[in-house]
Amino acid sequence: MVKILEYQTEHFADLTSYTLPEEQAMFSRVPAEVLNNPRIDDETDRFYYTIMYNDKAVGFFLLEFVHDRWYKPQDETVALLRSLTLNPEFQGKGIAKEMMIQLPDLVRKQFPDVKEIAFGVNFKNTSAYQMYLKAGYQDSGKSFDGPKGPQHIMVKEL
Repeated sequence: MVKILEYQTEHFADLTSYTLPEEQAMFSRVPAEVLNNPRIDDETDRFYYTIMYNDKAVGFFLLEFVHDRWYKPQDETVALLRSLTLNPEFQGKGIAKEMMIQLPDLVRKQFPDVKEIAFGVNFKNTSAYQMYLKAGYQDSGKSFDGPKGPQHIMVKEL
């Protein structure tokens, strides 16, 4: 069973114990890179989440509301999905797809003013791109240049 929970420190060990294969590592930061940031406690525009599978912390992502961004700057009705990863041991089980299907309900409940979820997916990350489409997200037809190359801007209206 897949659940999304707000990140808790008891998830730290499970989330920081995995690394991504080289072909995935270029697309996202692993939780250890995000959670070991000394500024994490000062950030009020980022919200951290754990992906649970059968009561085990197996993945991580954050929702961001910063204004210096590549998609709709200054629009507080857009939540940006960032740093989504899943422990490689649990990939291929539909967990990420199920999390993406559940995400709109979580956003509606926790951030009632948000009207859209958006995120970038690298042009080379075709497996993730296909999974997002199957989970009901759309390619906006727009792109931006990310640090690892061009990114599709994926969106989901709420």
